[in-house]
Amino acid sequence: MNPNEIELLKTELERERAARIQAETILDEKAMELFESNQNLIRLNQNLEAQINEKVAELGKSEIRYKQLIESVQDIIYKISPDGYFTFVNPTIEQRLGYQECEIIGRHFTELVLPEYRESLVNFYYEMIASKQESTYNEFPVFHKDGHIIWIGQTVRLMLENEEINELVAVARDITDRKSTEEILKSTQIRLSTLISNMQSGILVEDESRHIILVNQFLCDTLGFNSAPESLVGIDCESALHELKNYFSEPEEFASRVNTLVAEQKLVVNEKVRTADGRILERDYIPIFIDDHYTGHLWRYNDVTENFNTQETIRKSEEKYRGIMNNMELGLLEVDNDQTIIRAYDKFCKMVGYTEAELLGKNAMELFLPKEFITIIEEQQNLRKIGGSSSYELPILKKDGEILWTLISGAPIIDEHGVTVGSIGIHYDLTERKTLEQELSLAKQIAEDARQAEKQFLANMSHEIRTPLNAIIGMAHLLFDTHPTNQQVEYLEILRSSADFLHSLISDLLDMAKIEAGKIEVNHKEFDLVGLLKTVQKVFEIKIGNRPLDVNVMIDSKIHGAYVGDDLLLNQILLNIIGNAEKFTEKGEINITVRQLKEIAKDEVLLEFQIADTGIGISPEKLELIFQKFKQINQQGHKHKGTGLGLAITKELIELQGGEIHATSVEGKGTTFIFSLPYKRSDNIIITAPAPSSKLSETKDFENGHILVVEDNLMNQKYISSLLNKWNRQFTVVSDGRQAVEQIHKHKFDIIFMDLQMPHMDGYEATIAIRSTQTPNQHIPIVALTASAMLDQKVKAMAVGMSDFLPKPFAPNQLFEMLQKYRKLSNEETDDDFEEIIPVVSNTEPQTQQTATVENPIDYERLDEMYEGDVEYQADMFDTFLTDVYPEFKDLAPLVEQQNFPELKKLAHKLKPTLGMVGLTQLEKQLVEVERRALDKPEYYDLKARVDQLLKALNQIHPILENELQRLQNLQ
Repeated sequence: MNPNEIELLKTELERERAARIQAETILDEKAMELFESNQNLIRLNQNLEAQINEKVAELGKSEIRYKQLIESVQDIIYKISPDGYFTFVNPTIEQRLGYQECEIIGRHFTELVLPEYRESLVNFYYEMIASKQESTYNEFPVFHKDGHIIWIGQTVRLMLENEEINELVAVARDITDRKSTEEILKSTQIRLSTLISNMQSGILVEDESRHIILVNQFLCDTLGFNSAPESLVGIDCESALHELKNYFSEPEEFASRVNTLVAEQKLVVNEKVRTADGRILERDYIPIFIDDHYTGHLWRYNDVTENFNTQETIRKSEEKYRGIMNNMELGLLEVDNDQTIIRAYDKFCKMVGYTEAELLGKNAMELFLPKEFITIIEEQQNLRKIGGSSSYELPILKKDGEILWTLISGAPIIDEHGVTVGSIGIHYDLTERKTLEQELSLAKQIAEDARQAEKQFLANMSHEIRTPLNAIIGMAHLLFDTHPTNQQVEYLEILRSSADFLHSLISDLLDMAKIEAGKIEVNHKEFDLVGLLKTVQKVFEIKIGNRPLDVNVMIDSKIHGAYVGDDLLLNQILLNIIGNAEKFTEKGEINITVRQLKEIAKDEVLLEFQIADTGIGISPEKLELIFQKFKQINQQGHKHKGTGLGLAITKELIELQGGEIHATSVEGKGTTFIFSLPYKRSDNIIITAPAPSSKLSETKDFENGHILVVEDNLMNQKYISSLLNKWNRQFTVVSDGRQAVEQIHKHKFDIIFMDLQMPHMDGYEATIAIRSTQTPNQHIPIVALTASAMLDQKVKAMAVGMSDFLPKPFAPNQLFEMLQKYRKLSNEETDDDFEEIIPVVSNTEPQTQQTATVENPIDYERLDEMYEGDVEYQADMFDTFLTDVYPEFKDLAPLVEQQNFPELKKLAHKLKPTLGMVGLTQLEKQLVEVERRALDKPEYYDLKARVDQLLKALNQIHPILENELQRLQNLQ
């Protein structure tokens, strides 16, 4: 390196050194400035920190005050995020809504809002957020924590940061009380407005400056305004009065009166004004004051034209009829509440013989009334005090002491305040009518005595004629069995025919007497209609024999099964009509047609019966006479005679059951009888009895043991003895009831045939003695041999303990059937000292309980349903019944004897379910009937007969129940 280069290098290094030194000097100066600046910053920071600490302290105090303020207010203050979730809530929420803060924070605000308000509320706040409304107010209901509803009114403000919604702050206040008050006020306002608008009076309400604030349609209609009520609101009435007054007949007077009422501001009611078209309006003016400050008034208008005219008519009518009453055959008397006479009209004075001056101020009850009738007037006086009117008959004493019978129509006199101040009586002279009533009463008593005499005559005639007639018919039957000659057969036929005619005559007379006396009873029960018709057909086929006459039965396919009605009456009706057809039809046919005419109601139908014959027919002019009593239509001098009562009785029997009958006929070709009867259907199955045979069975197919016949008529004794000998029956015959009672103490009998009317002791007394005596014969069947057809005698026979009836005269087959009905029980277990005879159940009776037999009446099917195989429980119930319940049945009879029917009903009601508990369903039904009859018009003899029959059956069944209990105990 040359020296120049070295010098240049040194010079360059010196410049760099000088520049470095200068730079370091500058750097030191900057560092010093930086240090000083840092010191200033430290001092500034210290001052700022002191200020911040001071501000933080102040802010803490402010926050505490703010928190205290928030917690002390009674309103709910809360914050929610823009999406609706609670971020803050003050403690007041627990006081108002029952929630703690921790239960609210984080929940969506709609969870507290009623569901029906949620959607509208969410939409409201979405719109607020979208439009950035700074503040809004809304009211809505929310749920309290316990479930009840609180109404709140809240103000919500948006909190913005950098023009963005950060949160929403709300202040909510409980406005439930205000809302309730508003609802009540609103409801009251609506009711009052609706009431006024719909009142049947014209209403106009004005304020204190006489401007209309309310008017209803009725006023517009009444006054003829064409404007709608709402269009009149706000009108100045003082100005409108000039137009309104022209609606009235005296416009200026109307307007002046209105101004006077408004000026005086006093209540006025029922003021009458007349319209220009002649109508009468009733007006009320009602000033309205609030805290003694006049705030307006109300007008009420009613159209009373009709009432006004009516009152005017009544007033004129009263004047008219007051004059008429003074001239009528009616005596008017007015008294005050103490019966003091205050006015007596002329006619009354003439009736009693006093002048009005003599009567005024006198006590009517003391002056006119016999002492025994004072209670009647006292009762009427009490009735008048409560505003009651009445009519009654009363005798009053005339001035001369004579009795005047009057019909009094009494009514209270009421003053304008509605207070009863007296009474008025209108008296009509009944003296002549009372005299006539006494005469009629005497005549009625004479007629009643005559009717009783007729009734007794019929009863006696029934017995006195039927008793020998029974022997005549019976002996005729027996003579046919003695192989008579042809001539004797002819005589016997005449004898039997005459006896049958006499029997028919007596029966018809007694039937008509019973019908006229209302003694025929319709006994409804189930029966087989088809079987009955076929039986009737068979009877007449037997009767017709070989004659060229056919009896045909045609039955509607709709008719089947059982029906409910009186089969005995239907049988009698058919026998009468068909018997009549058979008499007047020599050849051809008798057609019996039955069809269902229509359905009357559920399970009830109307059946039509037609009996058409091909006989001699009836002429048109005589057809209408056939149903009249004692009218005989003997066409062409026909040989058959009769009483003329058969068809009349038939018509009565049909109408008694609610049916009708008529007939059509063509003379020479035949007659058709058509009748209809209502029946009810039954679902039970009826087992029909076989048709009657033409010959009486004489085989010994059953036993009756020892028979006792109690009959005082020697012919009847002979007749019955012959039949019983013919059938190889053991029997004893006695002549009166006393001998019968003696016999039951000597011998064991199995059935008794007892005549009712006998010397020394009649059949009723004998039966009572037998039933009351502890003998083996105490409970055996007793069949009444009664020649009387009177219903009351049959009821009496049942009441004293008889079991059945055999009416005289009776044919051999009737006696045979009665013996068959009460056959001797063939059972080895029967007590030797008491051989029981029980009735055989007729095949024609409905058998609803198939498991109960004649020998054992216990319904095992019912027991199986009740106990479901629980033998121990069943045995316990049987033991309870026999030990505790069975003795109570003995109380039924004394209650009947005492005629204590209410207690009888109670006891029957109590005991009836116990019978079902031991399977005695049939006896349970009987006790149900006793209960029903004890409640509905009790009849002593009927109830006595039913109770005696029930107790008798229960006593007979008692050993069976004991055997059943023993069997059940052995099974345990």
